[in-house]
Amino acid sequence: MEYKNIKKNIISKWEQSISDSIFLTPFDLLSWKKTWIDNYGKDFQESFFFGDNYFAPLMKNNGEVSFIASKDLCDYNNILISDPDISIIQSLIQEIFKDSDTKKIFLESIPGDSQLFDYFNNLRNEFKVDIINEDVSPFLVLPDSWELYLSTLRKKHRHELRRKIRRLEETVKFSSDDIYDPDEINKNLDEFIYLHKISSKEKENFMNENREKFFKELILNLSRENKIIYSYLKVENKTVSSSLSFYLSDTRYLYNSGFDPKYNYLSVGLLNHAFAIQRSIAKRFKIFDFMRGNERYKYELGGIDKLIYSITISKE
Repeated sequence: MEYKNIKKNIISKWEQSISDSIFLTPFDLLSWKKTWIDNYGKDFQESFFFGDNYFAPLMKNNGEVSFIASKDLCDYNNILISDPDISIIQSLIQEIFKDSDTKKIFLESIPGDSQLFDYFNNLRNEFKVDIINEDVSPFLVLPDSWELYLSTLRKKHRHELRRKIRRLEETVKFSSDDIYDPDEINKNLDEFIYLHKISSKEKENFMNENREKFFKELILNLSRENKIIYSYLKVENKTVSSSLSFYLSDTRYLYNSGFDPKYNYLSVGLLNHAFAIQRSIAKRFKIFDFMRGNERYKYELGGIDKLIYSITISKE
């Protein structure tokens, strides 16, 4: 991927910070942020702050400094830190406020398992810090086997999942798998977008022309870096449900999904996720992250809430 509008020294520092960071998600990747900048960044001034032990990909608009990205497309944000020393964050905030035009720093989508939450919470003596619960992000800690996973579900949910799998097996001929190959993933993108749009009116409204363009470019860019998994469920050789996930280290991040409502009676949306979890266990992933939102199926599949925070920092 080309980075024509970002200086080489910044790219080099960003890439090194990604390699060294003690906390990282796919949304921190240079290619993810650059795809967002190319599609949505024209109204913002990019502001990259970095030092020996940190890199902060930020942007500025009307005196407000925020992360590069928007929460409708980005589930998590982060400052890349290679040293857990809180003085790093103090230095960063002081550096940002050296610009007299900066009125406040508004940081959305900070996951509760990031150390940033504790860092900012400890800055209240020096700055005005407001922290609010923005959303939840359910996740699973994956055990060593499918049977162990099933045993962790509530009795009702375990019974229902087994019943739905049995009904699928007894009713139709089906197949389900994960695709990692970039060319194959991109061959299936149009079909994925179609299933996403017909899943619900809300998803149809969400996937407008601009977001569809962003989404296709993002998946193309990240699949070339081997960061994407495409999962599908076919009934009688027709794809009726699919999803796209990021993966990084030992964590799989479910980014988006879609299904054909005509097959609701077979619970194809939920089962596509269940089979993806089963394969993730077999692949020895440690975490299956459902990401932002409290949709019911996430809890039926055993999801445990992780909080996502928004943090506002202003001068006293």
